[in-house]
Amino acid sequence: MRSCLGFLVLMGAAGSAAAQSENPGDIPTGHEAQVQLSNDTLQLKYISGGKKVGVDNSRFSGAFFLSEERDIVLSAGLVFPVDFDFGRLSVLVGPQAYAALLNDENNDVMALSLGAELRFVLDKDLDLAVAGHAYYAPDIMTFGSADSLTDLSAQVEIPLSDQMKGFAGMRWFEFDLTEGGGTQTLQEEIFVGIGYRF
Repeated sequence: MRSCLGFLVLMGAAGSAAAQSENPGDIPTGHEAQVQLSNDTLQLKYISGGKKVGVDNSRFSGAFFLSEERDIVLSAGLVFPVDFDFGRLSVLVGPQAYAALLNDENNDVMALSLGAELRFVLDKDLDLAVAGHAYYAPDIMTFGSADSLTDLSAQVEIPLSDQMKGFAGMRWFEFDLTEGGGTQTLQEEIFVGIGYRF
């Protein structure tokens, strides 16, 4: 239920306001490194054009996630722009793979999800934007000690300099465990972060 609510909040934020500042459909040719922190989590993320992995007109990302409970998640994704003019809203869709080493012994998860990333420029002069992502891996694409994965996020972004941006938002990141194990919530809290383009 929380996941559904989070998804609706994300879609609402994206629809009313959440994409690329200059040419929404363009894929960046440079690189970006991000550090994201919350009270209980740390994430390091690298973003680049898909040419880095041999796929034109796409965007590649890889991330390392660590929780206070010593849950470790590695993820990598490849997204493609939707070929439609949404104005200041950009929409990218594609797969994202997750490999998780959860804190409990023998609780490892691999998942292949499908999802979307959205970004809406609120103020072109300031490049103030709202962005978010929604990824879901069903049972058939989730292996190990979980039945499904849900990863939702919404954030506000603002440039700090020509090469740096700051952002803050909320993330809902959880696994549905097998054999009645309930839900393993990796993150459900506010975060802040910095991105550096190079």
